Amino acid sequence: MVKFDIKKIVSRLVDNLSDRSKDIILSRFGIGKDDYDTLEAIGQRYGITRERVRQIEADALKHIKSASNESIIKPVITVLNEFIKSNGGVMDENDLKASFASNHFETKPEPTNKYEGATMFFLNLAGSFVRTKEDENFWPRWALENSYVKNQEALVAHLTGQLKKEKKVVGFEEMINWAKKHNTVLNKDIVLAYLASAKNISKNSFSEWGMISWAEVSPRGVRDKAYLVMKRTQKPMHFTEVAGEINKASFSKRVALPQTVHNELIKDGRFVLVGRGLYALKDWGYEAGTVKDVIKSVLAAKGPMNREDVVKSVLAKRMVKPSTIILNLNGFKKKDDNKYYLL
Repeated sequence: MVKFDIKKIVSRLVDNLSDRSKDIILSRFGIGKDDYDTLEAIGQRYGITRERVRQIEADALKHIKSASNESIIKPVITVLNEFIKSNGGVMDENDLKASFASNHFETKPEPTNKYEGATMFFLNLAGSFVRTKEDENFWPRWALENSYVKNQEALVAHLTGQLKKEKKVVGFEEMINWAKKHNTVLNKDIVLAYLASAKNISKNSFSEWGMISWAEVSPRGVRDKAYLVMKRTQKPMHFTEVAGEINKASFSKRVALPQTVHNELIKDGRFVLVGRGLYALKDWGYEAGTVKDVIKSVLAAKGPMNREDVVKSVLAKRMVKPSTIILNLNGFKKKDDNKYYLL
């Protein structure tokens, strides 16, 4: 893999600039810094207007792109071109900055992220790459040409349609299968690169993909997070276990407290308290209410039943001891056929 001594390369390119022009270029692209400076911030520093800063920046870039620097610039542009091409010809701006610097810049002893802005510097020097501004569906992107942008948007539209049709989160392999049916040349790296700038599709903490608006992808509170972790475990859990699983999943930096989880789940119809502190999902067939209420529900749905069948049916809906169910059966009418009936 080609590695560039980016500090040395940038230094050579800006070496003949005035001190002010050099500072403006490095500051505008955030090269060797934690972040870039705005036109306004630089203007205030030098006591000049934003427009004047923009003019100095444009003049400096024009000077840097002179024929004398072609041998320095071209190798980086060539590798940058191949890098974007290997990712499907279009990439999310932030992802491109970080991944290209990580793969192709040598910056020791300083961290690579201080030179991510150099990626933007060379994208601008090339003048051949296409930048697409942020819109309602995508974050800012850079492409080799507009045809790649159209390819990406077509794929994202296709995947969006599939997800809305399925109405559930899916694994990445399923996303790949859908992508290949849309376009056989697509591979894992290209699909990931295309999705990186898509605003409406994302993955959750368990690497399941879906629409960003879905609670299973972007859980908004303790209840959504609990639903997601319980759906994965597929078994009733004590509220302390639920809190532990939420914290393991690292949905956010906020710690889920057991008592908070208990207080939230008991108010949400998606969850059923099926034992002492034990919760299950209503989707699994569990029912709320007392044991007597569940017995009534079972008899109403299935008709008269013997004791063993009642116990079995109630246990499928509540986590209690069989003896508790038998004790509650005393309040129900039992006929000569040894079956229990609703009162």
